[in-house]
Amino acid sequence: MAPGLFQFSRTDSLEVSFFRICKWILRFLGFWPPDPLNRRTIIKIVINLTLLGVAVIGEIRLAWILGTRDPLQALDVICPFLTKMVTWMKLVCFLIYRKELELILKDLFEHCKKDTKNFEKNSMIAKVSHFISKWCVVLYLNHLFTSCLFALKPLIVWGYQYFVKEDRNIWVSLPFQAALPYEDMTQVNDKTLYTFIYCCLAHTGTVTIFGLSGVEGTFLSFCMYISVSYECLQEDFKMTVKSHTLNNIKPMNNDVLYNDLTKLIRRQQNIIEIFKRFNQVYKFMVFFHFVFASITLGIVLVNLLLISGISKLIYLSYALGAGNQLFTYCYGVESVNKNCFKLTEVLYFSDWYKCNKKVKHLILFVLIKSQEGSALKVPFFSPSLKLFASIIQTSGSYFTILQAVL
Repeated sequence: MAPGLFQFSRTDSLEVSFFRICKWILRFLGFWPPDPLNRRTIIKIVINLTLLGVAVIGEIRLAWILGTRDPLQALDVICPFLTKMVTWMKLVCFLIYRKELELILKDLFEHCKKDTKNFEKNSMIAKVSHFISKWCVVLYLNHLFTSCLFALKPLIVWGYQYFVKEDRNIWVSLPFQAALPYEDMTQVNDKTLYTFIYCCLAHTGTVTIFGLSGVEGTFLSFCMYISVSYECLQEDFKMTVKSHTLNNIKPMNNDVLYNDLTKLIRRQQNIIEIFKRFNQVYKFMVFFHFVFASITLGIVLVNLLLISGISKLIYLSYALGAGNQLFTYCYGVESVNKNCFKLTEVLYFSDWYKCNKKVKHLILFVLIKSQEGSALKVPFFSPSLKLFASIIQTSGSYFTILQAVL
């Protein structure tokens, strides 16, 4: 861990705070887009994707074997499988769109950098950067806690059986259940090989932690920087119109105002274009995440009711993590959409009526464009806090019904 990584503050410059936590997380896996694809990075990518892919195949194979014989244990296997599969897909998408993400990051940084030249706007960006860093740490620690519980549970159970029950022949079960290649992995009689498999499966949990935290943190960071760019644009429009309409506006002032507004509209178009490119990269990742997260959340609620012991704590943490992930996507998109639409209020309540017809038409164009919002276009739905509330409410209703039935 880099020294002082989590010692961030609002006084940090944009160069330091820009995607700070996401950069560290994704660099660990070799998936940070601006980094060069050298030999070391390629080796890390291949190892991490291969191990994660093998774990996914082993877990779905075991779930298939247990499906008819022990459905409860099969459900216990499916949860990590779904999470790892979604993580693998997201990391592959990051690899495919690596160059495009690098360009988007560069354009977004340059756009925000121009806003930091103004003290007030710099304070707004610093505040958002600080919030992003804190939330990314929360996501990372939540995923880390869940993965550690999965990895330590077999050791805790083994220690209890070995020292309390004095069962000297017990094996340490694997951190994640998988048929690699056996249904009962204790058939691997070589303890060195078994230990190696244990470490590889535990590492797949680490890859999942960093993969989910990095991808979700990057999504939130993109959205929040786009959102604060709209906030800065609101200040620009407000001050520009106010400075030219403070007194009786003259024809010459109308021309100057028109030129100043044209420059601001170009900045608005730049933000819209960056967000559209970002939308193209993330839309299928977000779609598949919501689909599989809904399934995972349902399975987790069933497991919470049927499983006892330390496993209940694991799935309680799992449910919290699934909720945090959904909230991250919904909050990010909601923030962008809200601040884009808020631009219409800023212009409507300005003294636009003092301007000539040409300037009024320009302001009207901005109003129409801003009213469209900047909703993330995902197949069949768009993330929002309203959607998040609906998912949580529905999950709570199903949980209550299951609790009453079981």
